[in-house]
Amino acid sequence: ISSGETFDKILKFYLIEDDEIIKIKKNLSKKVDLNKLNTRQIINFSLDQSNNKIKEFTFQISNTEKIYLKKDINNSFNQETIVLKLDKKIVYKENAILQSLYKSATEQNIPANIIIEFARIYGFQVDFQRDIRTKDKFQIMYEVFIDENKKVIETGEIKFANLKLSGQDNSLYYFNKKGSEGH
Repeated sequence: ISSGETFDKILKFYLIEDDEIIKIKKNLSKKVDLNKLNTRQIINFSLDQSNNKIKEFTFQISNTEKIYLKKDINNSFNQETIVLKLDKKIVYKENAILQSLYKSATEQNIPANIIIEFARIYGFQVDFQRDIRTKDKFQIMYEVFIDENKKVIETGEIKFANLKLSGQDNSLYYFNKKGSEGH
């Protein structure tokens, strides 16, 4: 989906008839707001070229969930929600800070959203411009959710973080006990 495209516009580009588009929208509208499509989101469908009718349609809702529509012999769509099963893994990384925290973290292939969250949880006690010196260190332990191909699909919480500034540890631990959530 590109910027400015609408659901109807995309399907009409493939000469799909209005009644067919209405059937698909009716099935999807229970789970998806088709007026709020995300750019770069991918929709997949296969056409029966003899009549320009859709045989199968897949709409990705999130990294872990998609709606799959398949036409039956009555020319109606059967809907199935497919949920991708992910395994949780805990990752530990550490590095010395030679130029910036961000550069040192990206050298360790730490996802950008984890780096941003790391900076956020320390934001109240550390001035990243003034407090960090060359050769200060960081340690981080965070969750990743991987698919069957060992590809990281999502990241989770930072379970442990330590920013060693001028030799002094500044450790933070994540708690999810009701009433005591956070670092």
